[in-house]
Amino acid sequence: MIQRVVSPAAALRGVAVGAVFAVLLFGAPRPAFALADWFGIELSALQNHPDGTAAIEDNNVPGTTFDVRDTLGVTDDDTSTQARAWFRWGKRNRLFFDYFDANHEGNAGLSQPLVFHGTTFNAGEEVDTKMQMELIQARYRYHFINLKVFEFGLGFGVNQASLTMDLTGTTTATESLDEKVPFPSVAGGLVIKPLPGLHIRAEADWFSGSEGGDKADFLDYRAQIEWYFFHFFGLFGGYRNVHFDVTTEDFGQADLTYAGPYAGLGVKF
Repeated sequence: MIQRVVSPAAALRGVAVGAVFAVLLFGAPRPAFALADWFGIELSALQNHPDGTAAIEDNNVPGTTFDVRDTLGVTDDDTSTQARAWFRWGKRNRLFFDYFDANHEGNAGLSQPLVFHGTTFNAGEEVDTKMQMELIQARYRYHFINLKVFEFGLGFGVNQASLTMDLTGTTTATESLDEKVPFPSVAGGLVIKPLPGLHIRAEADWFSGSEGGDKADFLDYRAQIEWYFFHFFGLFGGYRNVHFDVTTEDFGQADLTYAGPYAGLGVKF
């Protein structure tokens, strides 16, 4: 049997080749988005109360203009739910899905008759109000500027605002409104990154348009500071303002604003 003898020099060369291969395999720079940069989820609570006016009609019966705070007594602060899922691919593409759900209640005695959705509530009657605004959003942004410390992008979104109101009087049965309004929007956002894991964000979505007897104005903006101290897990807080002014032939007019501070947790992968 013939045995092959490996010289010490050949053995050293083999070890050297293996070491170089290991360095190339494990020590080479990884892609910038390999870890904790392509998908994330944020959950937060926004402290807010509604402000504004509305006039709700039905079957061409005009509604009385009322103030949600002064007329209906909806003055409670609500800790509303917010949720976001975001995706990014490449260096410049961003996709966001947002959900916002605000629920409020109020009670007030009417100083004058109130016509709501075709039903008349009498002067002197005490009215209980339940009010919910739900906003679902999907938006795409392309970041024209994508630097290590600064990003800026523009895009578009599709949105659906749902308004539900139940009014119950002491002598008048419950009357309900449940309407959904879909609309597009222009989306913009910037990110300032002064330190690794510490980001300052500003975002806005805007729409203004009309068709026939329907028109809508919408503005949703927020400013947020976040700190991802474990790279994949972080805390954030900010301020958000959601305003919409909608007039439709279906239910009348609503001009409402929800605004306040928020805080939450985020994870990214």
